[in-house]
Amino acid sequence: MRFNIKNKNIFPMPGNKHLMHLATIEYGLREFVVMLGTIGDTKGKAYIEEVVLNTVDFKNDVFANLKFIEDDNLANDLAQWAMEKGLLDMRERGHEAFEQGIKLW
Repeated sequence: MRFNIKNKNIFPMPGNKHLMHLATIEYGLREFVVMLGTIGDTKGKAYIEEVVLNTVDFKNDVFANLKFIEDDNLANDLAQWAMEKGLLDMRERGHEAFEQGIKLW
């Protein structure tokens, strides 16, 4: 697989304060977001979803939606790759978040 890390910044997901962005992964022309639940039923659970653009008219704001990955093989490959790259290593990522003043849980 040719996955690449596009972004490893940790920040609250816009519009979804119960999810924290851990990484954005590129796969060809597709992008996926790795997130961590921080509140309620999602707390401590990791999610990987595909980014789907609503518009490509850059004169306007570009909004993106996230969608469930229907291909189980792709989802498993992404999850395994994210773990191998340390994107879901909560000890390391927790230290990164703490240094930025962000509380993951």
